Amino acid sequence: MEVLWRAGSAMRVRAVLDELNEGRASALAYTTVMTVLSRLAERGVVLRERSGRGYAYRAAFDNAAEIAVRRLLDDHGEAALASFVDHVEGDDELRARLRKLVNDE
Repeated sequence: MEVLWRAGSAMRVRAVLDELNEGRASALAYTTVMTVLSRLAERGVVLRERSGRGYAYRAAFDNAAEIAVRRLLDDHGEAALASFVDHVEGDDELRARLRKLVNDE
């Protein structure tokens, strides 16, 4: 994910592989990187788009925290949201930001 976040745009598997293998003692296999990217795409963590005969991948979210929050909300829905609200009680600014985020979705 770090490679895709740094790139900021879609990357083909070979480009991701080259970046990951830079400075590594034992190189990762092309098929390993391709499988991981494919699985991340199935989970919605990365977006996959056609690029020639293959695919290019880009991060669906800006950071790991956003991925974790999305997964938490997907898994636990309203209970997770209620817990967030409980934890920001007394912080009016944070509650307002949370309310804005919820309403914008």
